[in-house]
Amino acid sequence: MLHPSVLSRGVARYALYGEMPRQASPGFVHVERLSLRSQQHDWSIAPHRHDGLAQAFWLEQGSGRVQLDTRQIGFAAPALLVIPASTAHAFAFQPDSEGDVLTLAAAFVAGLPATEVAHAFQAPLVLSLSPEAAAAHGLGPIFARIAAELEYGAPGLPVAIAALVQLLMVAIHRLSPASGAAASSGEALWQAYRAAVEQRFRTTHAVADMAEGLAVTRGRLDAICRRHGGRTAQQVIHDRIILEAQRSLIYSGLSVAGVAYDLGFADPAYFSRFFARETGETPGAFRRRHREA
Repeated sequence: MLHPSVLSRGVARYALYGEMPRQASPGFVHVERLSLRSQQHDWSIAPHRHDGLAQAFWLEQGSGRVQLDTRQIGFAAPALLVIPASTAHAFAFQPDSEGDVLTLAAAFVAGLPATEVAHAFQAPLVLSLSPEAAAAHGLGPIFARIAAELEYGAPGLPVAIAALVQLLMVAIHRLSPASGAAASSGEALWQAYRAAVEQRFRTTHAVADMAEGLAVTRGRLDAICRRHGGRTAQQVIHDRIILEAQRSLIYSGLSVAGVAYDLGFADPAYFSRFFARETGETPGAFRRRHREA
């Protein structure tokens, strides 16, 4: 039985299910077999959520029910499920169900150049498919290839993973019942704002400048961002700056001051305070922790 009510407040928070919550690395991508954790928990996954981590489930055999807040939805293989970051959910699987579970940082998705399908991990999706539809969209092979790339770590791994995740996002977009109604729900403005942030986050950190360029009020922009991304317009800009800062701190040889200047901050000390406020640790501490790991 699923829990009678899954509410965002008070629901257990995990990194992967059963693991203590922690801030996701900006490039975090993980695939594991569904039975690995489900069997350990008697095929019943209690209400929980993953802050900063989105998930996609590919069910190749079996069936079950998922609870999203107060809604319970049944599904049967072949099935595709998408759980956006911070969405409270619970599962009850039929014993011996099997498939793949993809978990990836929401920041990783946000940094992909996939504007047209960027909403793929932003709304819950539960689809039981025909074998023909599953084969046509290549869902099983996409999940399998991501798992294989992560396992073997061959040269070009980051490029391969980014390409495969974007291919999955295209499939989700095409299968989503809401994809045809995107414009009427403000999706077009949301995507235009994300594109504007991607182009200008190094040169302007002000929502007012973005709103002016899109000929829309800040209030309207905030409403659209909350609806489609669960964040204010300012937070969307901050998230993108932090993602780029984390990438630079991990992968580049720039000093903290150099990272600050590259991201449009005139004062490196202010950048350090901004980074610490947003992430809970200083840029230097973040760099040391990741390089030691």
